[in-house]
Amino acid sequence: MTAIMSFSNAPDGDALSRVAGALAVDEAFIEKDWFVVQAIRLLVALETPDIKPVFSGGTALLKAHGLIKRFSEDIDFKLALSDTFLAKSPGQRKSALSGFKKDVAAAWEEAGFTDLKIEAGSGNTFIKIEMNYPTVLDGHAALRPHIQAELSAKPPRLPPHDRPLTSFVAQFRGEPPEVASIPCVDPVETGADKLSAFTWRALVRERGGDKDDPTIIRHVHDLAVLEPTIATNSHFGILLAETLIADTQRGGGAVADLAPKERLAAMLARLRADDLYAEDYRLFVEDMAFESAEDIPSFEVAVRAVERLSALLPA
Repeated sequence: MTAIMSFSNAPDGDALSRVAGALAVDEAFIEKDWFVVQAIRLLVALETPDIKPVFSGGTALLKAHGLIKRFSEDIDFKLALSDTFLAKSPGQRKSALSGFKKDVAAAWEEAGFTDLKIEAGSGNTFIKIEMNYPTVLDGHAALRPHIQAELSAKPPRLPPHDRPLTSFVAQFRGEPPEVASIPCVDPVETGADKLSAFTWRALVRERGGDKDDPTIIRHVHDLAVLEPTIATNSHFGILLAETLIADTQRGGGAVADLAPKERLAAMLARLRADDLYAEDYRLFVEDMAFESAEDIPSFEVAVRAVERLSALLPA
């Protein structure tokens, strides 16, 4: 275990136990949630006139929109960039994003996050940071021992929603949100992102390989839960088409020869043919979902939802 450093108000073991008991989950999830929210609080405070972080991904669906009830341990942000920023030369943009990256890392280190591992690519338009958080617990098998943040310098395609952000600990204590307001990607856009992400990841997946990630099944769960919100939105099909095209070179270009409709069809065929996906799904929801069992979509229900959403791709 790592000693608490500058997080003087971090919840202790007793506090974590009380909150976990109220939610009927393991204390490790409550602790990591608290540190994830603190990391986000520090990040959004670094917004500049040119670079504005917009909260995205599964953690935003959980913490900001309240649309899913499963734990999400990654921090995903899209960076909205000003016209002034975009008018700069490529070298100037790279330098500015490098400065933002360094400011974020410095703020997290100063707060008490440790062992930061920073990756950046494409002129700093993609930034990935992994960091350890100070813990008073022994962790949990379903959780990584670090927080992973990914920042992509691409603007949201739909207007963001401003939402407050509160840790489970603060909610239990009746405290105000740690983040009073944070711009968040529209769930319809996140749904398109998730369907495209699962598609290329499923097609390049080598089950049992060194880089195999069974938790990609999270996208199937989330899409099933999101379906009532996104399926009737007129923007979804268009966004899905745009996202599939933008992701053509993902996975090392392994899906580049498949047009969007063919790519979705190949993904659905693989999802149906690989019986182990049902087990991946069962293990994932057992570990990460905290809603009542009868409210969790079954694997079959989730797959049918993905099929229906895939059918919304424009001809």
